[in-house]
Amino acid sequence: MAAVDLDKDTVVCEIISRLSHCSADDGPIKVDGTWGSFAPMLSAHICRKLKRPVLYVCGHIDAADNAADDLGVFSGKPVEIFPVWEGGQEHADPADEVGSHRMRIAMGLAHAARDRDDLSELMISTSVQALNQPIPRPQFVEQGGLALSVNETMEPELVVEWLYDNGFERVDSVDVPGQFAHRGGIVDIFASVTTDTAGGLGKSFLREPEPVRVEFFGDTIESIRRIDLDTQRSKGRIDSISIVAVGGHEKLDQCENFLNLLPADTIVILDEPTEIAEVSRTFLDRIDDPAGLYPWEVVYKAMGRFTQLEISRFGGTDE
Repeated sequence: MAAVDLDKDTVVCEIISRLSHCSADDGPIKVDGTWGSFAPMLSAHICRKLKRPVLYVCGHIDAADNAADDLGVFSGKPVEIFPVWEGGQEHADPADEVGSHRMRIAMGLAHAARDRDDLSELMISTSVQALNQPIPRPQFVEQGGLALSVNETMEPELVVEWLYDNGFERVDSVDVPGQFAHRGGIVDIFASVTTDTAGGLGKSFLREPEPVRVEFFGDTIESIRRIDLDTQRSKGRIDSISIVAVGGHEKLDQCENFLNLLPADTIVILDEPTEIAEVSRTFLDRIDDPAGLYPWEVVYKAMGRFTQLEISRFGGTDE
């Protein structure tokens, strides 16, 4: 099959033109008759040409993972995956990888908005089930975090108490997220989410969590360093860090619709919108207590604040 030059394809050029001139009030732009991996290829092209962030929504979890791979191949850029959380809020703990990754992306968006970071290369792939689920509001998450700074006065016992209260497991030496170790004036902490793991959205993958060693001289923090897990030795000084608790944000007034965290110029792309709506409704119908989850109608209404592109292999129907 001959390579497709999207820059010269008249239909693609028309789509780009319409997206660049339309507003959310104009309603979604609809494209059908697509094939194979054309949808993610087109989406990567849109992000590159218009220099605007893209949220790519699929109807199934596996499809979102596959789409992320395709988006990365076609763009040559990192792609974030906003995953669906299969656990309940009451079971959240510091070792919850999915909940932690969702929180890192949410905090990254909040920090980017605060710092006015350039998110023009940001691409996020997700399933609609992940959008049905709320996300803790970043401001509540950070308010409840453990802020540590060099030369700050703080009793080591208070740090240990906070870690216990937020579900961290005490061990002899940290190995996985959710653990801490305490030896005299040294506290090693391996947190799933810290303020510095939520950086780099759109430029590089979110930082993977790394353990840190907090050394005290009496009740004063003398140093904060990262830990090499292979050697258990400290490396690289840090001036300050905030440890974030993954659980404890189950109150509805402390939660947020993920779509509300996206930059205003985001283009929301729905891959098979009819299927997405059906899957979303089925997902909520199968949950015994869907309180706190966002029904499809709420999710779709929130999408209406953004420029939208709906891509179907066959002609879709209006929602």
